[in-house]
Amino acid sequence: MGGLISGEPRVGLWVAVFGPDGAGKSAVIKRMVCELSIAFDGVERFHFRPKFRRQWRDAPPQKRPHEKAPRSALISVLKLIYWLADCWYGYMATIRPAHANSRLVIYDRHYDDILIDPRRYRLSASCLWFAKLLVRLAPRPDLYVLLDVPAEVVQERKSEVSCEESQRQRQAYLGMFAALPNAVVVDATYSLDVVANQVNSIVLDFLINRPPLEVGVSPIAGL
Repeated sequence: MGGLISGEPRVGLWVAVFGPDGAGKSAVIKRMVCELSIAFDGVERFHFRPKFRRQWRDAPPQKRPHEKAPRSALISVLKLIYWLADCWYGYMATIRPAHANSRLVIYDRHYDDILIDPRRYRLSASCLWFAKLLVRLAPRPDLYVLLDVPAEVVQERKSEVSCEESQRQRQAYLGMFAALPNAVVVDATYSLDVVANQVNSIVLDFLINRPPLEVGVSPIAGL
């Protein structure tokens, strides 16, 4: 194992892949799992959060992400806290061991995504300030990857939300990535082969060239 970086000191890596429905996240992640396994001693993947280590299951795509009504303010707050606790459990149970044992962990979306599309997560509009606060307290992936797709292309691939909403989400993702460390935007309008190869190259380049992990550094941005 690890032939691509043979002879180099290795640590694991945590990658979070973002993008709207229709960007190709699931297909790209499947290619990552298959094609990057040679560089790591194991690969694990999760959707949004680790769900307290429940086994990954491929679920059918959500056709109407905004169909259900938002939860109440109280339930939204409790959900946000529960998800944050789950993220930290996943960090302690999965990410830290992965760093120590040269494993790759891939997330399809991550906690930050609640700020991009709060309606998907059925959050009360009155709780968005609280969501912004908790996002700052969530553990940070080593590498963020955004599969960027214009709104009109999203509508051709999947039209679960309006074109205006697709455009809003795109701008929100680009704004978020402009402020994140170790964040890369990939043009996902190309074929799966081209996009997957580019993402894999980004991951391997980051793995080889990033500074060594420092013991005791907080996994929370800015702390």
